Amino acid sequence: MTTRYFSMLVLTFLTLLTMQALADRGPIPNINSDSKFMVYYGNDFYTNTQTSPENWVINQSVINTLSDFDVVVVQPNQWTFTPEIVQLLKAGGVDIVLGYISIGEDYVNQSQESALGNGTGMRTYDSSSNDLLTVSGTTLQSFYMDVDTQTVSYTPSGDVKSVATAARFTPDGQPDINPHFHGFMVYPDANWRWVLDNMRIGTANVAGRQYKAGLQQLAGSRDTANLRDRSTNFGFDGFFLDTIDTAGPYDNAGWYPWTAQAMQQTVKYISDQYPNNIVLANRGAFYFSPGLKSPVTNEYPIDYSIRPFVNAFLFESFRYDSDPSTDGAHGVSEYYNENRFNAAPKVIAESNREDGFTVFGLDYQSGRSNVESDSFDIGVREMGFVNYLAPNGDLATHSLAMANRLPDSQNDHTPPTWDNTGHSLYNTPNTTMRIGAQTVTEGATPMDAVITWDTAIDQSYPVHYDIVVENLSTGASTVHDEVAFTSNSAWLHDPTSHSANQATIGDLTMGDDFRIKVYAEDAKGNRNEDDPGLAYSLATTISNSILKSSITLDGLLGDWSSIEAFPADPDDIVEVSSAGHISGQGNQANWRGIQVAHTIDTNELLMAYTNETNIYISWGFQVFIDSDDDPTTGFKGSFGGINDFPIGADYLIEGVNVYQYSGTGNDWNWIVSPNSGGYEMGRIWSGQTGEVFLPRHWIGSPTNAMNFIVFGNNDFYVDGSTPVEFDWYPNSATSGGYFRYQF
Repeated sequence: MTTRYFSMLVLTFLTLLTMQALADRGPIPNINSDSKFMVYYGNDFYTNTQTSPENWVINQSVINTLSDFDVVVVQPNQWTFTPEIVQLLKAGGVDIVLGYISIGEDYVNQSQESALGNGTGMRTYDSSSNDLLTVSGTTLQSFYMDVDTQTVSYTPSGDVKSVATAARFTPDGQPDINPHFHGFMVYPDANWRWVLDNMRIGTANVAGRQYKAGLQQLAGSRDTANLRDRSTNFGFDGFFLDTIDTAGPYDNAGWYPWTAQAMQQTVKYISDQYPNNIVLANRGAFYFSPGLKSPVTNEYPIDYSIRPFVNAFLFESFRYDSDPSTDGAHGVSEYYNENRFNAAPKVIAESNREDGFTVFGLDYQSGRSNVESDSFDIGVREMGFVNYLAPNGDLATHSLAMANRLPDSQNDHTPPTWDNTGHSLYNTPNTTMRIGAQTVTEGATPMDAVITWDTAIDQSYPVHYDIVVENLSTGASTVHDEVAFTSNSAWLHDPTSHSANQATIGDLTMGDDFRIKVYAEDAKGNRNEDDPGLAYSLATTISNSILKSSITLDGLLGDWSSIEAFPADPDDIVEVSSAGHISGQGNQANWRGIQVAHTIDTNELLMAYTNETNIYISWGFQVFIDSDDDPTTGFKGSFGGINDFPIGADYLIEGVNVYQYSGTGNDWNWIVSPNSGGYEMGRIWSGQTGEVFLPRHWIGSPTNAMNFIVFGNNDFYVDGSTPVEFDWYPNSATSGGYFRYQF
């Protein structure tokens, strides 16, 4: 490499150090499923190209055909492609013309070019330490990788014919070559970014790289006086970034998962350096796939998401790939189910965010018969892609199969369809969709609720979401239109258990019961109202600080009259409940009310119980307490007809004993509270009322708030022959309700 290479590299480092992070890009404005899109790598823009360039004649037929498209990707490295072609396409009406560049492999013609030297040595990957090491004894550039032992065969002219990987993670002293496309595999470090930026056709800007256009040449302003000089700037509207997928998280030849973060930083570098140019990423869906973890590095690629740094993503070979020899039924790609049910919902969830991106689709006809309508119906009408059906895999000819059917959104009268980003079975259809609201939990304050939901697909993006709150206590209904939503952080590593999106709504009324729904609405106004909703009860919050002397502990509650009580339990039925969830006549444990107070002089917790019949404080009366105000800790399992506890119970008051939870969340594993020293708490009762009291440190010394639910367990009072009834209080505990006490 030349001296200029290294001086420019230093300048690049200084630029990166001083550059402020740019704003997120977002989707391409005014490009949607009605837009006409083409990828065209043809080399027929001129005729009589065997003469000098000044004598070439424009192939006006090709220019006219491509000019009817809104977005066109072309290959600037074709030997007759000139800046004039970009200018003619723009003048002909193409909104966006993008230039191809490979960023994941150094794709060269080895009969003319070789791996770049004058460097500090190739890198190799140490799988035992998850580190990159420098290969000793080589002077190739640091962005080349020597990881595998490969057998490479060449054509008589010196180009690569085939590559076979003999052993993984066994360096052989030679730079690795992509076994499929035969480019040198790249670790995209700062040196490689400099090459990407500076290489230029027909020059020695990067010695040894005079056949490929770099970022500066692709994006720089055209010299209108030299439009057929291939060493000048092309003036593209942006970049088509290919070979991103070499950073995929897989343990197979051709995949280099330890490059995931460096590849993200390379895309970020391009975004930062060229903020006014469109960035379209080809492939690399793993960057938008929650839960996908590399078995090699144990990293989640979504932690290095490229979402903020691209305007668009191309889903290549979505339904029809370029090689029909291994197709499934009806010529559909053997990987279609993986694309449609595993990858696509996740990609669409990420694309539909405020800082998201436009999704393009590319299918290949490749000799298949009568697939045009199917590709259109799936790609455009079902998925909402900006879609193209290429005639074949070389992309050197053009097709109007999609363009002639557009625009089509005037036919979209269908609301969005709920999908599922939690599907994980490889290459299998998904028949279980996540409809509407999936969870509702308390937010930063008791009056806030955090709602999560998954994603909906549609022809007309963006899809907006409305949250409908029905107050079951008052009959009122509130609609929160087009709520601002974010990614659910828990979804990033576990999409099976968590949904993609979340939003917070506020100003709920304490103590009321609600039903919360999420509706999906497309850009045409079609709204999906399939969500049956989730029940949600807002905890009544009370705080009573008292002096111990203000209460006479006698089992009677006259001196509790000035102390605020939680809402009474209304289940005063006089017969056995057919559902078995509410205490009936003759059942001893039948809660009617509870009051809670804490003493400011003796640091005790006091509770007053009211029962439907005469009380006897046994283990049939249970109080589950979340003392750390954290629903993710403590008991969350199944008990008393509740499959998922509304609180994380850290302590259990069972009759006169205090227990601490010592399990893993779902198992029933309680020990006597260590701070109680094995003592029973204070208690006294009289008739239908009773009082209990205990030092607060027996339940972990809560200082902020505790959440609790109480249970009447009539197992204590029956001999096994009588149907057992139980009583949750509040009744809404079975649908997420609980009480909240503030200290």
